[in-house]
Amino acid sequence: MMKALVVGGAGFIGSKLVEALLDNKWSVRVLDIRYGSLEKYKKSLDFFGVGSDDLQGGMADMNIVKQAVRGVDVVYHLAINWDGATWRHRILIPDLFDVNIRGTFNLLEAARLEKVKHFLFASSGAVYGNSRSGLIDEESACKPELFQGDPGPAYGILKFVTERLCLLYYHKYSLPITVFRIGYVFEPPNTGEIHVKDVVQAFLLATLKRKAYGQVFNVSCDPSISTEKIRETLGWKPKFTKLRENNHE
Repeated sequence: MMKALVVGGAGFIGSKLVEALLDNKWSVRVLDIRYGSLEKYKKSLDFFGVGSDDLQGGMADMNIVKQAVRGVDVVYHLAINWDGATWRHRILIPDLFDVNIRGTFNLLEAARLEKVKHFLFASSGAVYGNSRSGLIDEESACKPELFQGDPGPAYGILKFVTERLCLLYYHKYSLPITVFRIGYVFEPPNTGEIHVKDVVQAFLLATLKRKAYGQVFNVSCDPSISTEKIRETLGWKPKFTKLRENNHE
């Protein structure tokens, strides 16, 4: 039985990924500071960091990270501390950068020392800045400081910095890394660029695939972002699962 750690497993995408892994008969651990929508699993899964401080606990606490990563085959890093539930920016940007970058370093170091087989990171299409200017792909210039959507350009900058840290561990230590730049994710009745089930499927498809190591993929149905690379490398194309408000598919 393969063992996975989902960091940020209580979140919107993370909780769906946890359930998909369980459906695929994986042994699953969760690292998060809360149970969130995984409350029903709190007695059946191993949770790490629940109830700890949001700036000093969770992935920011190396002791917690070491315990969570020990013995796992795959790490899915979907965590970010950004007050995502409200976008009210109650935490200062320097503190947000500290906890998120320090937390990612902790995860990468623990994964390297434990010889984790695959480390997958959830980045964001926000790294491109204003992506509406035309068709872009994974090699397009990233200008996250120009990102105009919520929660602002600092979010895009943090995601870009963090994905570079992950890829540094691939090139320097040969830690198998895959980065997904994800568009705006939705689940009915809400709308967005890509259905959460398609995002989860992308993570599952790439898991332990050598062709995905060291790669960056766009995961979005946004027509301004090319999905050619994920289609060519992994042989998969996300389904277009919604109708836009103007009735154009």
